[in-house]
Amino acid sequence: MEKKRLPIVLQLTCMFILVIFLLVSVLGFTVYKLISSGQTTEELVKHNVVSANLVKSGHLEFTGALLDMRGFLFYPDGAVYEQGYREKIKKSSELAKEYSDTSKMAETKEDGILLAKLVNDYVVLGDKVIAAKKANAPNLTQLTTQGRNLVKDIDEQFRKLDVRQQKYINERADAVLQDATATGRNSLIYSIVIACIVVCMGIWYSRNLASRLKNINSELAEVGNLNLTGKDVYPTRNDEIGDMGYIVIEMKKSLKGFVSQLTNSSQILSSTSIELSDSVSEQLRAVETVAESVTNIAAGSSQNADNISNISATMEEISASSEEINASTAEANNNAQNAVVEAANAMGLLAQTVTQNESITSSMNQITTVTTNLDQGSVKIKGIVDLINSIAAQTNLLALNAAIEAARAGEAGRGFAVVAEEVRKLAEQSASATDEIAKIIDNMGNDINFAVSTVKKANQEVDKGKSSTIAAQKGFDVIVEKMDMVKNEIEHVAASMHETSLGIQTVVASVENITTVAHATSASSEVVAASAEEQTAGMHEIDTNAAKLAQLATEMMEIVKKFKV
Repeated sequence: MEKKRLPIVLQLTCMFILVIFLLVSVLGFTVYKLISSGQTTEELVKHNVVSANLVKSGHLEFTGALLDMRGFLFYPDGAVYEQGYREKIKKSSELAKEYSDTSKMAETKEDGILLAKLVNDYVVLGDKVIAAKKANAPNLTQLTTQGRNLVKDIDEQFRKLDVRQQKYINERADAVLQDATATGRNSLIYSIVIACIVVCMGIWYSRNLASRLKNINSELAEVGNLNLTGKDVYPTRNDEIGDMGYIVIEMKKSLKGFVSQLTNSSQILSSTSIELSDSVSEQLRAVETVAESVTNIAAGSSQNADNISNISATMEEISASSEEINASTAEANNNAQNAVVEAANAMGLLAQTVTQNESITSSMNQITTVTTNLDQGSVKIKGIVDLINSIAAQTNLLALNAAIEAARAGEAGRGFAVVAEEVRKLAEQSASATDEIAKIIDNMGNDINFAVSTVKKANQEVDKGKSSTIAAQKGFDVIVEKMDMVKNEIEHVAASMHETSLGIQTVVASVENITTVAHATSASSEVVAASAEEQTAGMHEIDTNAAKLAQLATEMMEIVKKFKV
């Protein structure tokens, strides 16, 4: 089953998206927790501290009203104290009612309602005391006694509300502090874990990519050294590098087939050259025998009959040898043409290999571009980290403002000041965590730069493979050139053999003329001698061409032996 296509660009894009998703998740978690802490702090400032201030202010106003009441009772001119009492007791009643209306907890709301009722009861009782004082009523002492008891209850209710409010503020502050501490700790842990995952993924992918490119480079180096005996390493992943692996395997198979065919053709050519040389040697000896016979005929016409018989037999042998040489030459010419065709096919395969190498170079350039995009992505991540630093700075500023508000609140804001201080520390911890993330992003950028360097090295290795392929192509150019020379020599031999055949026919005609015309023996002997000389020269030329053909076959075999199959 064919593996699903997974290009390198898609692999790197998926890794980059995963890294961005993880970092954005941590950023979202941190921002969410910071916003939640800020909202909780704001609620604590707006509601609980205000409520505590209402209790404090109401208690202070009530105490001031009591002092004015005592001044009214013990000093003769009590009009001023009466006015101060009424203003302060009214203010205290309004604050108690406001507290009961704004309180959100059930317990404090009930206590606030009770406090407002007690203050209102004291207002009614105070009016009675003022009226009794002005009228010098005998029940003034009884009313003041009731007032003291009621004041004791009101003070106790104020203290009770103050204690509950402070307890609630402290509990909420502790909760905010614990939540902020946990948020900072979790953000730091998540950031470190994600950074470790990203670094491990980058190192693993870079090493895997370098290992696969190293395997392909080794195979291309072996092909460049004309070594085709190495074991085929099939790709394990369907991507551009896998395509390179399959191309190298197909190229090795094609070269093996071509070298095998070239070896067979060279062997056939070598054996044919040897046979041709042997045949030419035999024919040369026969021609020399004819020449010697013709000389003997010219020297003594008395031996014409015997010599004519010898010449006739010799010419029959020469004719048979000539036919064999023609057949061998035709076969050698056919084999040479086939070898030239196979060499041309091999040149086509090498040209295709060069084209594939250019495609590989283009793919490696795309990998370099994607890796550069990853580097730019890390720069964008640094921008996100700067945003976290900005949020942490704003949180620190919020904590500072909260501390100022707590200081203004006095004793009631002391617990909130602790919370503000812890929130400020949390902001500093967040800033420290973002600095740590920035360092990790820098490390990841270094890893990405390492991946860029690895891809550049891979490009260099591909260029080396391309150079090896070009060297092999030049070697095949030499082979094709030698094959063309062999083809030309064989054609030349064939032409010489044709001339030899014509010479043999002339000799045969001359012998027939000798047998029919005995009186022209001397003249015919001269013709035969001339033809024999021409034939001897032609045979020497054939022998020379056969030797050249054998030498070319030997050179071609030496070139083929350079390939290790």
